[in-house]
Amino acid sequence: MEHEIVANAFHHAPWGTPIAVYFWLVGSSAGSFVISSLGWVFGMKKYKPISFFASNLAICQLLIVPVLLVFDLGQIMRFTHLFPLITGFWHRTAPLAWGTALVASYPVGMFIYSYLIYRHNETWARVFGLIAVFQAISTHWYTGVTMALNPAREPNHTAMAAILFLIGAFISGIGLLNIILFIRDKFVKDEDKLEPGVIIDLGRLMLIGLLLDIFLVFSEFIHMTYGTEEEFHVLELISTVFSAPVLQLYLGVGLFLPLLIFLSPWGKKLSGVLAASGLIAIGIFGMRVGWVQISQFSQTFF
Repeated sequence: MEHEIVANAFHHAPWGTPIAVYFWLVGSSAGSFVISSLGWVFGMKKYKPISFFASNLAICQLLIVPVLLVFDLGQIMRFTHLFPLITGFWHRTAPLAWGTALVASYPVGMFIYSYLIYRHNETWARVFGLIAVFQAISTHWYTGVTMALNPAREPNHTAMAAILFLIGAFISGIGLLNIILFIRDKFVKDEDKLEPGVIIDLGRLMLIGLLLDIFLVFSEFIHMTYGTEEEFHVLELISTVFSAPVLQLYLGVGLFLPLLIFLSPWGKKLSGVLAASGLIAIGIFGMRVGWVQISQFSQTFF
């Protein structure tokens, strides 16, 4: 007698919302730190008053990241496998191995930079700030590369992943920084408050990143529309199952609404810049959620 056994067991461990939060935190941390470097590293004096605060904000965001990553492993102590000095495990061809080195060293660079700002040591702050800027950009670049170097997951397997992650980090980092700076000014003395022009200037930097992000997303959508069957399938998922995080939250709330605000007279006012900042920070989180979950949905059910 012949028997047929059908098994429907999934052997992969899906990434959930904590990983999307991790991507968002690393990105906004990098964006905040790049703004911090404008005053002390690149000589733009009008940003010096916010450099110390922006650097410390970036540190606080990044300190949450290891908690999310370690607990996502399931077996918590396995995170030590990424540190060769502890266990001897090291795979130099694995992006995650280098990512671990970046995530571990980046906060150290920021701590040194913040301390040098606190001591008003401009010469060494410029040196270590430049190193930390490289670490900040590399840390978030590697997250995009990690997602891209996975041909089994079609939505992620694109050369645009890293640059989209970096631009999203830049604008969401500025957006979150603007909101928190505005809140901070409610609790400090009048002489320590920022000039509204500083936040408005940061809004102009956001607009540049926003336009570039929209252009790259438009290019990616064209690529999927006229691409392979798998690529068109991603477009179908974006327009149906994942329309909320991608079409509505990322494209609608995070890109096009802020663009309309910046192109209107309201975008030249502090309130308009703050509204756009909040929308961008929320919208980029939608992008991270969609990027993490779409590929796993397709891999699981198709």
